[in-house]
Amino acid sequence: MGSFAARLAWTSLGWQAGQVLAQEPVPRGAAADLLRALATAERAEVELLECRKALKVCDKAPANPGDAARVKSTMLVPGSPEAPEWPEGYGGLLRFPFGIADMKTLKEVARELWQPHEIQEEVTALGFRQLHGARCSSEMVGVHPVGSVGSRRSEEIWDAAQQWCHTNAECTGIMLYVGSNTLNCNYWCGRPQFCNGDLEAEGAVEPSSEWNLWVKTEEPDA
Repeated sequence: MGSFAARLAWTSLGWQAGQVLAQEPVPRGAAADLLRALATAERAEVELLECRKALKVCDKAPANPGDAARVKSTMLVPGSPEAPEWPEGYGGLLRFPFGIADMKTLKEVARELWQPHEIQEEVTALGFRQLHGARCSSEMVGVHPVGSVGSRRSEEIWDAAQQWCHTNAECTGIMLYVGSNTLNCNYWCGRPQFCNGDLEAEGAVEPSSEWNLWVKTEEPDA
């Protein structure tokens, strides 16, 4: 009963408001402007809702591989117009030993190259006596008359090293790298090191798992 009375009161109030508006009409020009403004606002609100719906659809959709704006730079192939520029100095980052640019080939060479060069004789024909697992403390720093960085270990380099040390009065021994470190071998496998100190003195010879020392004797082996 109370609900019915409330509805009746609202209906009566609405009828009275209508009578008041009828007695005091809004000017025709102002009414038209008001209606146009309301219509424009409604259209704008509808367009805003549609835009928000479309945005939600875009956010949920998977990235299109062909869309450059969504493709990660790491997924772009070199030379692609959308690919970023290479960083400065990129070409110098990957440099493999011995001029080999292919990692697979380098590993195949390494399986044979990194093995220590076994010299059977304990004393060579030029009188160099072998000490396994040793190096001298009197290395001739910066003196590299034989071989070069990146050169491969060979009998020719070993013979040339003996000849140079044998004819050089300051040279007292030769060190050959026999380690397995890839980078060290690139520098030292084909570049013997020389000693110029008394190798019989205390502390002249140091233990080393990566070097073999050849001590120059007074007289060559007959």
